[in-house]
Amino acid sequence: MAQRKRKAAKPSERTRREELRHKLGDSSQFKRQTFYALENIRKAKWPGRIIGSALFVLIVLNAAIVFVSAQPGLDPVAGDVIQAFYTFSTCCFAVEYAARIWIADLAYGHISPAKARLKYIISPLGIIDLLSFFPNMLAWFFPITPALRNAINLVRLVRLIKISRYMRGLRTIGRVIVNRRSEIVAAFLVIGLLIVVASVVMYEIEHPAQPQAFNSLFSGLWWAVETVTGTGYGDIVPITVPGRVVGAIIMFLSVALVAIPGGIFSAGFVSEYQNANLRKIERDVKRTSERDGERDSSRDSARDSARDSARDSAADSAQDAARAAADDDGETEY
Repeated sequence: MAQRKRKAAKPSERTRREELRHKLGDSSQFKRQTFYALENIRKAKWPGRIIGSALFVLIVLNAAIVFVSAQPGLDPVAGDVIQAFYTFSTCCFAVEYAARIWIADLAYGHISPAKARLKYIISPLGIIDLLSFFPNMLAWFFPITPALRNAINLVRLVRLIKISRYMRGLRTIGRVIVNRRSEIVAAFLVIGLLIVVASVVMYEIEHPAQPQAFNSLFSGLWWAVETVTGTGYGDIVPITVPGRVVGAIIMFLSVALVAIPGGIFSAGFVSEYQNANLRKIERDVKRTSERDGERDSSRDSARDSARDSARDSAADSAQDAARAAADDDGETEY
């Protein structure tokens, strides 16, 4: 069944790419270059490459400026420069958001333009693109409190997530999470179950002995989290013999259970890179076969044209001989 699903999924992926090629071919040059500048900078011409690279640099600079602007005692001139940079970045990200809505019918070439634009707007990256400029624009037109201003400054960190479009490794992490989501969810559910059970058991054992340390189930939950994850702050520790025995058992179980998500991620990364290499090999083989097919077709066409020309020349010779025979009335030149 899984192989049948994969076989059924391949034609749809191929169809989607074909539709994307057709839409790129039918779109205007400006829209096509805008798409390349935002989605595939390697295929863009030099203006598109400059714009795509400038967006990447702008995202990195915004992440760096957030940390610089959070420092106390900032110089007023530097503060004005930073605010001007934020204003410039907000305008650039707003234009980028509008451009991505415009080219969404090319990014999602297998659906209608209206559905494609709606799909981008409600997608996680679309929401991140909106948050990268919209809260800052609201601050231009509405009075805000200092607390809200601090929240807006924190929201600016969302702009750093936009860099995932330019980094293959981050996209690979996203694909691994999507492809292995059932295994990952199951592993974290088991870890969560262990944390809940350990917190309840440890609270019931240690609360009578140290009611100030284990004063509620949340204290037991905090101990369980720092124990299972291997953090071990040491601020809450069991002092009774049963509590220490239970703590030792939880530690041994956590070593085995916490390693499961790591193994799932490792297997997912290996599988993803193997699939990427296989796709590259398939593309290379396909291109080679297409080139060989073009050479064979050119040879066949040249052979056919030579055969046709020889046939035509033979026919012309026969027609000339027939005309000469028809012109000769049987008389000799003597």
